[in-house]
Amino acid sequence: MLIISVILILILSLLIIEKRVLQKSIGSMSLRIHVNGTRGKSSVTGYIAAGIASARPDVMAKITGIIPSTVHNGAIKVVERTGPARVQEQVHILRSAFRKRVKTMVLECMSIAPELQKLEGSIFKPHFYVITNIRDDHREEMGKDLESQAEAICSAIPANCRVITGEKKFIKKIEEKASAGNSTVITAGELDERVRRQLPYGVFPENVALAMTVCQEAGIDPALAEEGIINWIAGTKSPLAAIHDGGKMIRFLNAFAVNDIDSTESFIGHWKEVSGHSGRISVILNTRADRPVRTDLFSEWIAKNRDSFDIIIVTGSHRKRARHKLSASGFEKERVICWNRREMRNPVKSLLSTVADGSFITGVGNIGGDGFHIINELR
Repeated sequence: MLIISVILILILSLLIIEKRVLQKSIGSMSLRIHVNGTRGKSSVTGYIAAGIASARPDVMAKITGIIPSTVHNGAIKVVERTGPARVQEQVHILRSAFRKRVKTMVLECMSIAPELQKLEGSIFKPHFYVITNIRDDHREEMGKDLESQAEAICSAIPANCRVITGEKKFIKKIEEKASAGNSTVITAGELDERVRRQLPYGVFPENVALAMTVCQEAGIDPALAEEGIINWIAGTKSPLAAIHDGGKMIRFLNAFAVNDIDSTESFIGHWKEVSGHSGRISVILNTRADRPVRTDLFSEWIAKNRDSFDIIIVTGSHRKRARHKLSASGFEKERVICWNRREMRNPVKSLLSTVADGSFITGVGNIGGDGFHIINELR
């Protein structure tokens, strides 16, 4: 009994020390910005950090995104994970920022479950809480409809902060939840046409406008913020790549991380226009067994727009469900191909042997698992 009591006392002591260290880490930061929302979180996090860093060099950003990473003093460092993503990752990043004497922290919310979103906010205690937008996604964790998902995101708004958002449809809900916690709401302004003309294809002006508004509210000179954001954008890679092999050329659009239907349609439409492609496209639908609703939604969307698509290649851990859903929704079986381990060993070779010269292929659904492998092989 004595040993158990001693162990419990030690654990309690460690937890108290842990809490104090974390509070000290957070308290040392004069500006804390938490970025949440459905789409564009990673982009907006990077833009905000770049805009602020143009005037204040002591900035760190944690971007969850496709590949979790930190950005500090212009250096991008991949966050090494030994297991599934956990909120403790944010705590480790905050400690690292404290050791580096970071004064401004821009943290992308990595949590999906509503209670964990709230936990992140309660730990970080942001001065600014940024909501990029609210779209239909993550039904398994956040709710079966858009209203429930909006409730999840808005319920995580911390008390006593400034909420900055580009969301229009749910602005009243955002204002109600913010007011209940003594927080105020600021809507993002419109992006100047001069700045719009500087943006490369594929960059959404509303995300840049949101980041510019955050920088302005943080006291950054607009000209400096604009310069920092534009330079950051110039250093990012295009999601559209041309693949040449044996006299054959195809174009591949990486939309794996665009997880909801509306954003996927907009994203693909934009890049088809950019590339001048007017015909049908082929799709790599990457699936995950822990995202059954997304498998169904993307399968139904493809079947509903069957005349817009050519060949559908199904990858990932939920191939059978996707193939069944596509067939049940009316998509022709002969146009659906399921890739197994053999095809995934060399996805570039498999893709070139499957589609015709001049084809436009886009990857959709999920970035995890086979999605990462395909992207890495196509680079």
